[in-house]
Amino acid sequence: MNLGGPSSMEPGASCEGCPRSLLGEDRFYALRAHVDARVPAGVVRRLLPGPAPSEVEVDEAKRNTLKLVAIGGAVALGTGGLASFLRFAVPPPAGSSTYPKVQLLYDDGTPVLVSKYRHSASDNALIVFNYPLSDEPNMLIQLPNSAPGGVGPSQSLVAFSAICQHLGCAPPYISYYPAGTCPSFNGGKAFIHCVCHGSSYDPSSSASGGGAVILSGPTQSPLPQVTLMWDQTTDYLYAVGVVGPPVKGHTSTLVGGTAVTSPVQTAPPQTPTQQCPT
Repeated sequence: MNLGGPSSMEPGASCEGCPRSLLGEDRFYALRAHVDARVPAGVVRRLLPGPAPSEVEVDEAKRNTLKLVAIGGAVALGTGGLASFLRFAVPPPAGSSTYPKVQLLYDDGTPVLVSKYRHSASDNALIVFNYPLSDEPNMLIQLPNSAPGGVGPSQSLVAFSAICQHLGCAPPYISYYPAGTCPSFNGGKAFIHCVCHGSSYDPSSSASGGGAVILSGPTQSPLPQVTLMWDQTTDYLYAVGVVGPPVKGHTSTLVGGTAVTSPVQTAPPQTPTQQCPT
């Protein structure tokens, strides 16, 4: 699919006149992340660029509304009818009761070693892993500076949801922009940006309640952050939780999918679709 703009932006390139959004609202309304749930949990991977999903799923809010309408009808049948309806028509959503501790591996099966992380702060490659559910991709990022929730010798290795909080666009449309990629935006500092509708986040700043601070809308919700743990004895990296608002498309980050199991491999590094925001 031709997105109608450059697929990448060299560091230092001017972005004056660049459109804020590559794709219209109608094309991405209620879009959910397209994630291969067959990838083993915890495996770090780079995703290959490709077209957006051709079908638009009904978002979680609409599904919940339909459930409420149906439940309202069941209430009219009496208490017995409601109990039967809730048992058979609205099964409890899948998920996990708690955040698991999962070790992160590269896509080749070798452990991610924090002090020897393969990707530098200037590398815009998308390194994605699923956590805590198999339909919740996250990006693993090496920042050029220490950041809230960062681990490692410089406290600069972080992870954030790879599902935009606006309408749910996923990689390669949301990605990490290294420092210097867009000199006229965010003071030239590193940021996370979604080209679908222009939402941007600051991975170096934590919002009240957790998650990456919003730099530009239309999103109204910070980007959830994965809590990482560094075992300095082994140099291994673990995902142990998520802070911030629920991941887009889920009523709770722990509800609405299949729980991952340890270890989790990343996908092969993916080349993102990037364009500087205006």
